[in-house]
Amino acid sequence: MRHVNLRPTAFRLATLLTLFAVAFSAHAEIASLSDAMDGIVTRMYATLSDEALANLDEAAIEAFITPQEREALATKHWYFDVDVPVVVSLLREKGQAVVPVWLEASGFVKTKLEVINSEGWRYEVWQKPFDTGRVELGINGFDKHRPHYLLSVGPQEAGANLSITNLHPSKFSMEVTQAGSMCYHDWSDIVLKDVPPSLQGQVLLTTIRGRARAAHLIGAFRRTDYPSSTTPDQVMLTWSEDPKTTQSIQWRTHTDVPDGVVRWRERDASVSGTVSASVTRIQDRMLVNDRYVHRYTAVLRGLKPDTAYVYSVGSPSATTWSEEAEFKTAPAGEGPLTFFVTGDTHNKEVWGDMMTAALARHPEAAFYVIAGDLVGTGQYRNDWDTFFHHPRQVINRIPLMPSLGNHDSIDGLGPGVFLSLFALPEDGPESLEPERAYAFEYGNVLMINLDCTARIAPQDAWLEEVLKNSKATWKFASYHFPNYDPHYKDEYQSITDHWSALFDKYHVDMVFQGHVHCYMRTAPIKDGKIMDSPADGTIYLVSIALPDQNGHMPKADYIEKAITGVGLYQTIQIDGDRMVLEARDATGKIHDAITILK
Repeated sequence: MRHVNLRPTAFRLATLLTLFAVAFSAHAEIASLSDAMDGIVTRMYATLSDEALANLDEAAIEAFITPQEREALATKHWYFDVDVPVVVSLLREKGQAVVPVWLEASGFVKTKLEVINSEGWRYEVWQKPFDTGRVELGINGFDKHRPHYLLSVGPQEAGANLSITNLHPSKFSMEVTQAGSMCYHDWSDIVLKDVPPSLQGQVLLTTIRGRARAAHLIGAFRRTDYPSSTTPDQVMLTWSEDPKTTQSIQWRTHTDVPDGVVRWRERDASVSGTVSASVTRIQDRMLVNDRYVHRYTAVLRGLKPDTAYVYSVGSPSATTWSEEAEFKTAPAGEGPLTFFVTGDTHNKEVWGDMMTAALARHPEAAFYVIAGDLVGTGQYRNDWDTFFHHPRQVINRIPLMPSLGNHDSIDGLGPGVFLSLFALPEDGPESLEPERAYAFEYGNVLMINLDCTARIAPQDAWLEEVLKNSKATWKFASYHFPNYDPHYKDEYQSITDHWSALFDKYHVDMVFQGHVHCYMRTAPIKDGKIMDSPADGTIYLVSIALPDQNGHMPKADYIEKAITGVGLYQTIQIDGDRMVLEARDATGKIHDAITILK
């Protein structure tokens, strides 16, 4: 724990002065906004107590910003080139208490104009003229305020043709400033509603709400209840390659441990070996007590199908190793299979207890699927530390094969932490980063994990190829947003139009979903119509691991079973042409069950 006294010791003061001297050097160039934030936070850690970090305000932050960093904060957040002189209108949501520190200083002037969006959010309009060339803009602020500001850009000379190039970030679209235009890619239903005539027809630069956190410092510092150490922890199994002959293993240590190795052996034979792991240094700069960790990934290859193995992980440079655990490879052919499904774990303790009990009831279980929202905030590594801690006696024994939820990729910021923590198959759609969507086969089962937080249609071609080429008897899919659920009605119609059409064409047996915080199982559905038999349609199942559910399920004719008030997990047991699904609570009580015969 740092000293509560804000007066630094002589050593700490010397450290701080050294850090400032480096930062103020004429040769210290700030390459990016991220570099600027790293420097600011590092100097704060060198001198401020935990209490001071937790109680930062604008004035306290100012003392830690060098001139070079101030320039980066004002210019490296959002920039682009224009080919004619323009007026940039910055649309700032009025609920934000403090105006971004750079805005007035850089020459923006507040006008009497106001823009309103479809959610009723009111934006004040700040304007500044720019000559031909580069336009550079700064951070949303040091607080966590959402939404992020928007930009409307128009030529100074009426009727001039404007071209905007070299946009950073480049992945966000340019729309027209007018009623009905989309604002935020992470909530595309929000559109502009009331737009002053002087702005109409200009170029609207869209963004995501989560970019507001790029310089979040006020109330931003966090602690993890489960910091890393030299002893391996968060030992977890996944598959990134063939489940019959490989096993992917991940774990974590403090950065003092430089390397990692898996020691393995066949449980019933003398065959054994070691495999070196790749290591990634992961930073969460706002994590007070565990800013950097090492994350290891090793893939055991050349294993025998349907064989039990014992393993532990550690480091050749250290004397501490994990406890031994056991896994079993998939069979070469068909055979009985048990696996678990749940949704929305949100890194709560209850789901860890639930899955530990589930594995005790079904030690033969081969893997489990979570249909998104594994954690509360996907960019907070302390949430992931909690997530891995609760089921630690499960994740090291059977592989976890998750789908992405909106909380894992919250506010459009992307699943970067998720991707750094899981080793998953990389053969997904070309339109996505590897591991965001993937498929694997186990015996006579095909499991497809899709990413509904990304664009839907670009995943179609890959999904169809997977379904068309699979000879599996049973086909399942998992993704987070429920396109058959009365809470949302037609909100996810694009999923129905694209993915459900392919499920109908190639007969996917069941789809696992979450998001709603209730349990629901539909009748078999094909082409939007209720079918008499599971042989003729797909069953959509919404699952929730937590007891903090909506509490109400609207009626719909396609619902066969709806349960509120309790967290559940599902056990799927397959033996040849027979499948049994049971939905149980943490005590093992069965709340729903169905049997399907091919």
